[in-house]
Amino acid sequence: MMPDTPDHRDLWHELNQARLDIAELRGMLSMHFSEGQHHYPPCKPAADLQKTMLSSLAAALIALLAAVGNIIMEFIRR
Repeated sequence: MMPDTPDHRDLWHELNQARLDIAELRGMLSMHFSEGQHHYPPCKPAADLQKTMLSSLAAALIALLAAVGNIIMEFIRR
């Protein structure tokens, strides 16, 4: 017995729903970043995404500093 596989109509519906969700999030993000304040209705997804992006940036900077520190230590050891 074959498992239930989605047909083209189901895939098209899910694709359009994802596009609408992305457009909504994009609008919230542009409003959140352009004015720098929270709005009503609350844009919690935009604030959460901003926190995630800032956390990623901090992790990348720490990794960069560690790499530069390792390079400096290699030059000092020689």
